[in-house]
Amino acid sequence: MHMRETILAVPGHLQEGVRAAEGILLPGGRRIICCGMGGSSMAGEILSMVRDDVVIHWDYDLPQTAQKGDVVVCTSWSGNTEEILSSWHAARIHGLDTLAITTGGELARLASEASTPLIRFEGMEVVPRLHAAHMTGALFAALGIADQLPVSEALDSRGAQEQGAAIARAIGNRVLALTAAYPWRKLTGFWKMIYSETVKRQVMVNWFPSGAHTEVVGWEGPYGNDIAHVLLRDPGQEDERYTKNFDALLAILEKRGYTVSTVSLSGNTVLEQVFNNYLLALWTSLHAADNLGIDPVAVALLDEFKALKAAG
Repeated sequence: MHMRETILAVPGHLQEGVRAAEGILLPGGRRIICCGMGGSSMAGEILSMVRDDVVIHWDYDLPQTAQKGDVVVCTSWSGNTEEILSSWHAARIHGLDTLAITTGGELARLASEASTPLIRFEGMEVVPRLHAAHMTGALFAALGIADQLPVSEALDSRGAQEQGAAIARAIGNRVLALTAAYPWRKLTGFWKMIYSETVKRQVMVNWFPSGAHTEVVGWEGPYGNDIAHVLLRDPGQEDERYTKNFDALLAILEKRGYTVSTVSLSGNTVLEQVFNNYLLALWTSLHAADNLGIDPVAVALLDEFKALKAAG
C-alpha cells in the first residue's frame, strides 16, 4: 500500500489492532515494561502517557528494576529487532509474563514455540512508523482498556493532510527543530523518528521548562535560514507558565529571523490529541519528502547500519 493510502487509513487501524488482540488479556494490577525501538516503541510510549505504571525500555535485555510480577511487552514490527529479542529472552529467563506484538520474524517464532501471548499482524508492509495505531490498539485491548481509544470519527486525517502540506512548505530543506511542553515531550520524539526516517534529515527536539536552560542560548548561533522551528502547543490546557516560555522563545526566534510554525493539539482527550498529532507528523513528513524528491519509505542507511553491525 502507498504511504498516502496508509495514512488515510490510520483512524481505522486502532480497531483493527483491537480485533487482532481478540482472546488475549494480560494480568491486571501489574507494572508493564514496554520494549520497542523506533516506530515499534510508540505503542508503549502512548500507553505511558495515560498510565503511571509503565516503564519504557529502549535497550537490550531488561531494566535493572525489572522484578517478579512485571509484564514485559515486546514490540517489534519486523519481529527481528535484536534489542527486543534480547528483552524477550531476558523476560523468559527471569520468569516474567510476556506479550509479543509483531508481523512475524524471529519474535513470532519464539512466542509461538513457547506458547506465550502473541499478537501478529500478517501481510503488512514492514514500515513500523506507519502502524503505531495497529500496535496501540492491540496493546490497549490486551490490557482490557480498549474503551479508552479514540473512535475513528475523532481523528481528522484529511485535515491533518492540509496542515501538514503547509508546514512542510515552511520547513523546506531546513533542519527541523521541535519544542513542546513537558507533558507532551513524547510527541517531539514521535516527530523526530517519523520525520527523520521519512525525509532523511536530522531533527532536533526539546521541551519546556528544561529547554529554556539547555538550548535557548544556542539559537545565537549562525543558523538563520538553516533551521525551521515547529512549536507543539495545547491551547486548551496549557499552563500559563508554559505559555510564558513559548512566548519568550517565539519572540527570540522571530527577532533572529527563524522560520516558525505553531501546531495546536486537537482533540477532546489525551489519546485523541496524540493520534491527531501523529497524523500531522506523518503528513508533514510525507509532503516534505515529496517536495524534496525523496523516497518516503526507503531506509537504506538504516539497512546499511544493521548490516555493518551484523558483520562486526
